[in-house]
Amino acid sequence: MGRPEYLTPESLRRWIPELVREGRLYRFYQTPEFRALRAEVLAAAHGECEDCRAKSPSVLRPATTVHHDREVRRYPELALSLYWLDKHGKKHRQLWALCEDCHNRRHSRFGYGERPAPETPPLTPERW
Repeated sequence: MGRPEYLTPESLRRWIPELVREGRLYRFYQTPEFRALRAEVLAAAHGECEDCRAKSPSVLRPATTVHHDREVRRYPELALSLYWLDKHGKKHRQLWALCEDCHNRRHSRFGYGERPAPETPPLTPERW
């Protein structure tokens, strides 16, 4: 299946898993539809990282990426949505303008992530 003519939630549900299997998910991010939506999200945030701005004291850093709250690989039908609804009908933001550091923090990658609590017992007992 090639790129669908119209990127509807249903066509995204079929197309994105195919791109993931082929290792070509980048093709979704190159579509005119996503590029336009990305520009809209960045403009709404005035080009500033929303996570950095929320910190106290706030730090203003440029947003370089748009983060999907519900990951594209797991929720392909939401890939072009600004919001998603939970099972109770509550509306949540789907897309966030973030700097690279905050984006990595949201995905717990490159050293950002859960750290074991200091009181975590050692994996093996000391023997000296």
